[in-house]
Amino acid sequence: MNILFFGEFVGEQNQTLQCPCGRVIVNPQEFKLLFLKMEMKEIDILCPNDSCYLRELGYIKFDIKDGAPVFKEAMFYPPFVTWNNSRLGSEVAMRLMKEHLR
Repeated sequence: MNILFFGEFVGEQNQTLQCPCGRVIVNPQEFKLLFLKMEMKEIDILCPNDSCYLRELGYIKFDIKDGAPVFKEAMFYPPFVTWNNSRLGSEVAMRLMKEHLR
């Protein structure tokens, strides 16, 4: 009888971000971006699942200098962060989220 421990289940192949709605996000290109808040210079990061109950997972803020956008900050919201921290562990989740925000 083989026993599978949680640590083995979250192996290298399963280290992917997931929205609380269940949608697995393998690479950052899967996120949808919505530039709705032009006056706030903010782009919303949306779940790729059109029927997601959270929908908005984070944001990207920028400034305009010499007519060109300049990155200011990017952040995922707490429900997305907490969900992935509990699934993958804090270190793995934070590393993956930082990679996805680059």
